[in-house]
Amino acid sequence: MTHRDPEVPAPRAGGPADTRRDGAGGAQGGGTLMRLPAVLAERYEVVAELPVQGAESDLLLVRDVRDVRDARAPRDARGGEYVVKVFRRGYHADRDVWAKLPALGSPNVLRILETGHADGRDYEITEYAPDGNLRALMAGPLPAEAVTEIAAQLASGLAALHRVGIVHRDLKPENVLVLAAAPLRLAIADFGLSRVLDESVVFASSSRTLAYAAPESLSGQVSPARDWWSLGMIVRELVTGRAPFLGLSETAVVDHLATRPVSADDVPDGRLRLLCQGLLTRDPRARWGGEQLAEWLGGGAPPVAKEAPRPVAPAAPPGAGVPFNGRRFTDRAELARALVERWDYAALYFFGRGETGEAWRSLRDWLAEVPDDSRIGLVDGYLTTGLAPDVKLLHLVRWLDPSMPPHFLGRRVTADDLPVLAALAGDAAHPDHRTACLLGRELWEQSLLRVLAGFEQGHDLAGIDDQWRVHVRAWNDLARWLREHEATPAGLAARLPAAGGSGDGVPVASGAPVAGGVAVAGGIPADDPPVVLLTLLALAARPAETRRALADAASRARASVRGEVPWFAWMADGAGDDPLRLLAVARAAPEAALEGEARARELHAAEQRSAALRAQRAERERLRLAGRGSAVARAAAWSVPFLALWLAGSWVVGAVFGEKESGTSSVGAPSGGSGLGFGALAAVAVLVWAVQCGAEVLLARTQGTDYLPYGPWSWLSKLLGAGGRGLSKAGRAVSGAARQTRGRGCGLMLIAAIVPLLGFLLLSMLMSSIAGVLWVLVMVAGAGAHAVAAGFRLHEWRQAREEEERRAAA
Repeated sequence: MTHRDPEVPAPRAGGPADTRRDGAGGAQGGGTLMRLPAVLAERYEVVAELPVQGAESDLLLVRDVRDVRDARAPRDARGGEYVVKVFRRGYHADRDVWAKLPALGSPNVLRILETGHADGRDYEITEYAPDGNLRALMAGPLPAEAVTEIAAQLASGLAALHRVGIVHRDLKPENVLVLAAAPLRLAIADFGLSRVLDESVVFASSSRTLAYAAPESLSGQVSPARDWWSLGMIVRELVTGRAPFLGLSETAVVDHLATRPVSADDVPDGRLRLLCQGLLTRDPRARWGGEQLAEWLGGGAPPVAKEAPRPVAPAAPPGAGVPFNGRRFTDRAELARALVERWDYAALYFFGRGETGEAWRSLRDWLAEVPDDSRIGLVDGYLTTGLAPDVKLLHLVRWLDPSMPPHFLGRRVTADDLPVLAALAGDAAHPDHRTACLLGRELWEQSLLRVLAGFEQGHDLAGIDDQWRVHVRAWNDLARWLREHEATPAGLAARLPAAGGSGDGVPVASGAPVAGGVAVAGGIPADDPPVVLLTLLALAARPAETRRALADAASRARASVRGEVPWFAWMADGAGDDPLRLLAVARAAPEAALEGEARARELHAAEQRSAALRAQRAERERLRLAGRGSAVARAAAWSVPFLALWLAGSWVVGAVFGEKESGTSSVGAPSGGSGLGFGALAAVAVLVWAVQCGAEVLLARTQGTDYLPYGPWSWLSKLLGAGGRGLSKAGRAVSGAARQTRGRGCGLMLIAAIVPLLGFLLLSMLMSSIAGVLWVLVMVAGAGAHAVAAGFRLHEWRQAREEEERRAAA
């Protein structure tokens, strides 16, 4: 259930049973943890997960959000529903199949609307079949007419696929969708599996899939005949109402397919019995195909190839043969197949107790009676040595039947099966993950590919083993160089493990050799799970395909790294088409992505801090400019004491040294005067004050609210800031800077210093006959000094602002 669309369609009545892979085509209610790739999430919303989920893909029921803008419209009138198939990581669709699909034009093949690759995963978008799949119609035997119609539609779809070179390889009722019930209209779905997917099915096939698989599929053969066999099994089930091999284990199914035919004697209708016999012919060269089926549909009766009877081995006397799994085996090939089918049990049964076990003694007694002198080398060279039970069993199976496909741990191990091991080792959720890891380590540490090369179908495994070990040594040299390179970070070592180690997660001691002669430096993490080791195996087994896959992985790795990561750019740019360098790029991408994301977060945080500082500075600038009027008023008010000072001094000078009406002078004062009266001195004082007040007003107009810490009395506050705590109130009233810094005041000390200074100046002027001129010079000099001081204060303020801007920019 999605957050946007809480309505989840209930399972439709009459739908097929819900199973993990082969369940109904409808959607289940409940929440979904799956997410669409970003490129699809913009166009579709998830309605629900479909119960048809497998190891290679997930299926989601989606709705086109471009058609549901009007949420008030009835549900039936809203956007169409589709199915999105999202392949799991490590699995890819066959691009050749995708390219051929648009040319099919068959009504009996499910139409694929869109294919693509996003977020590291392939996806397909198909039309939605709300009536489920063919399994929903198989509750019991169907009439002959209905079976014939179903066979005709499926034959039409298969013929269309085969014409363009596509072999379905997994045809079963769950992969046949019901597009319409009346009249019945069927479409084949889930076709065109890629090579990797096909290998995965062979490697990890289930009895449900094997129930419809042709006998030749056990050996990996791919041809259109496989699909016609599957159609025959579906027809047989439709007629009889019984699923093939119902209740049998996978081992029993494999044994049946490999040893005997599937009978059609229980098909009551003669025409349909003939159809089943023709489609279920074991020999793919003699099996019916599209031509014979068309003839049968037209009323003809094509010939059915007769299978040669199997030679019946003479009955073994009581007590003869090797007892295993409830039977006694005298035929070497049959015993080999039985051992492979129950590999884990067989290894412990015969070799788990060593030479003291009763099962081993019975096997040895039977081997002694086999007329084959090579048994001596088998027993003395392998079965009685210190080899692991699984390795002993491998040598025994190879000796018993070298014509069968090479197997180890119960799994087929041909050159075509090796590439899939890396994908399984990298997918911890896959049911065959543990087996793939164990198989890969054993192949490396025990050099088992050379043993498996002894099978007739494993002749190329020895050369693959040689190339594998060359790749491992080259990888370890490259990984060591990259780990120790000054350009790469220390955390990269965990991404570039040494291949070929013990795989137990414990670093191999420095200088200690491991299997294959590859030395691993101390402190290097082990390749666990052995993804790197098995990727190199895939490169040795299928070089061209693996090179393309590594190139694609490296390209996706480059795209996944955001931002500037210099060491990763250096590594990616220098990779070229070297598959080992491309593997290193793909492995290093998560570390680079983390670093890129960290850098992106840091840059984002820095941008946010810078934006906050810019906003703070803008707000402060707005407040500064808004405070211009108040600053100008304070500047004018703070300059009034200068006017009072100059007027007071002018009055004193004018009173003492100004022009007299008589020739007498005051007692104790020199005679004569300066010629400047109070009026002239007052006019000069006003002009001087106007200059000072204008300088302060201009400064206040420029600084705004910043004018307060740089007021005209701030220099006196700084010069005399050593005043006592008891005088702080008077100092704060005089010094504008003190208002901001909350420093101690200096008011009374300032007054105490000014009074003696003025007295000294007056006494000096009393002794001079040109006191008026000197006072004018004092006022002019004071005004000039004030203007210069105002200029210095403006410069200091501008420097402080520039320094603040530099800090904000940094």
